[in-house]
Amino acid sequence: MASYGVLALVPPLLAIVLAMTTRQVLVSLFAGVWAGALVVAQWNPIAATALTMDWLVAVVRTPFNTKFIVLILFMGAGAAFIYRSGGILALERWIGSRISTARESQILTWLIGVFIFFDSYTSTVVTGNATRELAQDADSSREMHAYVLDSTTAPVTTFGPVSNWIGYQVSMIIAGLEAARVSAAELGTTPFGLFLQSIPWNIYCFMAFFMVGFITITQRFFGPMLDAEWRARTTGDTIADGATPLSDVSNDVGDPSRANPSLLNFFGPIAVLLAVGLGSMWYLGGGYKPGVDIATALQETDVAMGLLHGAFAFMVSGFVGALAYGTMDLEGATDTIVDGFKTMNIALAIIVLAWGIGMAAEKVGTADFIVTTLVGSGVPAGFLPLLVFLAAMFVAFTTGTSWGTMAILTPVAIPLGYNLAGAAVLPVLVGVLFGGAIWGDHSSPISDTTVMSSIFAGSDHIDHVTTQIPFAATAAGVTIVMLVLYAVGLRSPVVALPLATVLTLGAVVVLNKLDTRRKGLPEVMPRADAVDEADREAAANGTLSLPAAATSYDYLSLVPVAAVGIVLLYLSLVFVFAALGG
Repeated sequence: MASYGVLALVPPLLAIVLAMTTRQVLVSLFAGVWAGALVVAQWNPIAATALTMDWLVAVVRTPFNTKFIVLILFMGAGAAFIYRSGGILALERWIGSRISTARESQILTWLIGVFIFFDSYTSTVVTGNATRELAQDADSSREMHAYVLDSTTAPVTTFGPVSNWIGYQVSMIIAGLEAARVSAAELGTTPFGLFLQSIPWNIYCFMAFFMVGFITITQRFFGPMLDAEWRARTTGDTIADGATPLSDVSNDVGDPSRANPSLLNFFGPIAVLLAVGLGSMWYLGGGYKPGVDIATALQETDVAMGLLHGAFAFMVSGFVGALAYGTMDLEGATDTIVDGFKTMNIALAIIVLAWGIGMAAEKVGTADFIVTTLVGSGVPAGFLPLLVFLAAMFVAFTTGTSWGTMAILTPVAIPLGYNLAGAAVLPVLVGVLFGGAIWGDHSSPISDTTVMSSIFAGSDHIDHVTTQIPFAATAAGVTIVMLVLYAVGLRSPVVALPLATVLTLGAVVVLNKLDTRRKGLPEVMPRADAVDEADREAAANGTLSLPAAATSYDYLSLVPVAAVGIVLLYLSLVFVFAALGG
């Protein structure tokens, strides 16, 4: 491989700078790929353009990536059936009568987000549409609804256990190992096994997810979100004066069928996806053979093909359910498949260009250059996870894409970690890199999922960003503390995760107390029905005296108990899943 020196930094740096200045992620990623080709083609723009096309075709033709492209299309179609067949409408009717307060609507949004663990776009679309009217009727602010959508989506889908995120993240690990010129077999694992080992170190995602649940259940807010919720509860204005909600793109997804909506059309396809996806991965890994345990089977499996089988079954079960219950005719069901494919167009464009910039970085030797530079600089190996987390935060915030960030940094971080600290640090680096990428996705105003959360919550986009950033920053701050502790010797996730949880929940309580005291507001947000109509003006002026009952909530009622129970089951599944990585 030719040595390009400092020019090896051109592809990722150009993508970052252009994303910061143009706010156009797709154009920026393409420019990064083309710039890498320009360096390799010795500054011949025509040859660089041809080489760019070759690289994009090459990444699409890779067997793993080809399977992934098909499975993400199937995911989009399956999700479209959940919504358009009336499954989401049935869920609204079933649960709607049990939701009477803003707190319950927020907990429900968090809970449904746990069920939609297979795709982030789908989670935002389905969950947002399912709970938007309930939140509006219960006087929950649009900003809070958008936050719950945004900060539940990526943390859940990044862990799976069956999701297109897993397939993509494993493909990034493969790219990183190739850049390090080391095989997974030499490390005594597989790319999927390395992903499983990284889950406990994705501290940011766990903390972001826990914060959503803790804040919704306790109703302890701080920062701009405190003001937004106080406005909504005391005045009934779920959106601020002068704010402009982003347009609702429900028409792009299609209106749900009102002909015989059934809960089976919501839960059935999800159950099929989980059963077929996990079952297929177990089978493809040789789990049916004598002497092959589940852990070994899932480490040795073809994860892309297993997910593809699950995604196809997901789509087919939605198709069959729509016809069986008469919610759609054959033509409508066929159109739903095509429309579902269309919802994934932007995601596919980002994915292909992300793979392309990874190849460009490989061809110009980005990883080799950074590894050589940092190894020679004497950076303490223990601080490497912290540096990778901060780098991922910066890149994701400025580019607005977590997947693009993973594509830029994974082929750099894995070789760097392997050369500086050995194989033991790789699960840590992968976990914190993915977490840092998702923090940027939560905080960046140009993030696609942040924009979609604003759209499907009916929120002003800038209001969503400004109210969410303090919450995301809190989870990130705790993560940074834990990575500093890692640098000085705390190397067990069994200790790190519980400690991080305590710090996160404690930080929420302290920040809530400080901000409510400063603003003269109650620590626990009151129920809207406890604020009498005649007293709303006094409440808005901060002169309303609320009875204790107004800020008292039943923590053992159906909604919070069911939510906590289901979330604990989900987390148990995630940690069992992670334990299979060894």
